[in-house]
Amino acid sequence: MSTLAATKADGFYYPPDWTPEGGVKGSAFKGSNGSLGKRANKMRSHGVLTIRFEMPFHVKCGACEHTIAKGVRFNAEKKKIGMYHTTPIWSFSMRSPCCSQEIEVQTDPARTEYNVTKGAERCVGYGVVPEVESAEDAMHMLEYHTEEERAALSTNPMSSLERGVEDDRRVKARARTTIELDALSKARWKDDYEANKSLRRSMRGRRKEEHSLRDKGRALGLPDHVKLRPEREEDKEYARRVFNATVFERRQREKRKLVLSESIFSKSTKPTASSTKRVMSSSNQSRALKLAKRR
Repeated sequence: MSTLAATKADGFYYPPDWTPEGGVKGSAFKGSNGSLGKRANKMRSHGVLTIRFEMPFHVKCGACEHTIAKGVRFNAEKKKIGMYHTTPIWSFSMRSPCCSQEIEVQTDPARTEYNVTKGAERCVGYGVVPEVESAEDAMHMLEYHTEEERAALSTNPMSSLERGVEDDRRVKARARTTIELDALSKARWKDDYEANKSLRRSMRGRRKEEHSLRDKGRALGLPDHVKLRPEREEDKEYARRVFNATVFERRQREKRKLVLSESIFSKSTKPTASSTKRVMSSSNQSRALKLAKRR
């Protein structure tokens, strides 16, 4: 057998269901969804694909009022329910883990947001616009308008003109801020070697101080998780005022310490209470005798 004939004989595989008339039967690939597998069982009939959906915010179940936290994931059924201009609107249906309540979340391309349309409601407090602390913070905030507000702005020429002027002002202010930040970054990191050297020096000093405070805490008998803070003159003065006693109390404490340090068998030159009583009684008797003689 020639080489070409051997290649023809060995290079072709005929599966068991192959027939000369029709080739491979179509039943072998019936019900196959390719790489999607079982997740696309409803794709052809209902246009539904099963995906992993992550809850974008805190919601409360409409049946049992159980709170479902942001970030909890579900096996959700994803389907297309409409269009916003050229952007599709998607719906995600899932079951709550608490009571199997059906929850539906839809995308809102107009407001770049998600809407809970069935089975639950968004927890109060989410999506609240933060308070603006300064004009600079307000300058960097993004503003979103509803469809009615956008329609009103488009039909009002004065509002459009004012908004254009405000946008130009914001662009100039942000450009100035960007230039200042860029100049500051270049000035700070112009000599990266010196900057790195200074940073490492400060870190070494901080580590040395932390080690000394840890050793001091261990010397005081404190556990390692109790960290001492660096000493300050204000703290020293406050501790001195709080823990120092008065002069009288300090002297009394010194006298008590002196008495406790002396031996109980040592001779004392000071008069005791019993000797004082004897002296007083003898003086009273002599005075009584003198009064009797005078009489």
